[in-house]
Amino acid sequence: MHTLVQRDEERQLEIAEQQSQLIVPPLNFAMIAPGIYRSGFPNPKSQPFLLQLGLRTIVYVFDGDGPSYHQEFVTANGIAYKHFHIAANKEPFVEMDHAQVAAILAEVLDTRNHPLLIHCNRGIRRVGCLVGCIRKLQGWAMTAIFDEYQRFSGTKIRISDQEFIEVFTSPVHIDPQYEPRWLADYTNRNN
Repeated sequence: MHTLVQRDEERQLEIAEQQSQLIVPPLNFAMIAPGIYRSGFPNPKSQPFLLQLGLRTIVYVFDGDGPSYHQEFVTANGIAYKHFHIAANKEPFVEMDHAQVAAILAEVLDTRNHPLLIHCNRGIRRVGCLVGCIRKLQGWAMTAIFDEYQRFSGTKIRISDQEFIEVFTSPVHIDPQYEPRWLADYTNRNN
């Protein structure tokens, strides 16, 4: 009997240890394209998941600062951290800066930064706009771009975000040598 109790206790300890090591992706996590991921703000529980991605770069788009544990995580793991202070689109008069969005996209699309995670607080508005602009560069139809935006925003859809995506035409300067192949293939087909 004593050995059965010991085995049961050992098994319960194993289960508890496995549960403490669960791999948890950040909120609104998804792959945008090979080497580029999106999400909301990663919390400490999602750090083991992020490590499995082998990230080279994390791009944070938000007008405020992130918690110190995030900076400690990227520093401890040799991940480049690029923070772009950018406001979200808000009616009636606040719009993301087109030139700044183009600069962010140039960083995101530069394969020297891949694998890369781009995130904002919830992975909805700012990231949704950036992903929408990437989809435009890929030649997606606006209805498909808006469908993807809405899938991540749920009930938090902002028409101003969709308008921003629709009118975004700022040039994104990427060294062709470091342009993702999937983007270069599209660009070459349509020139």
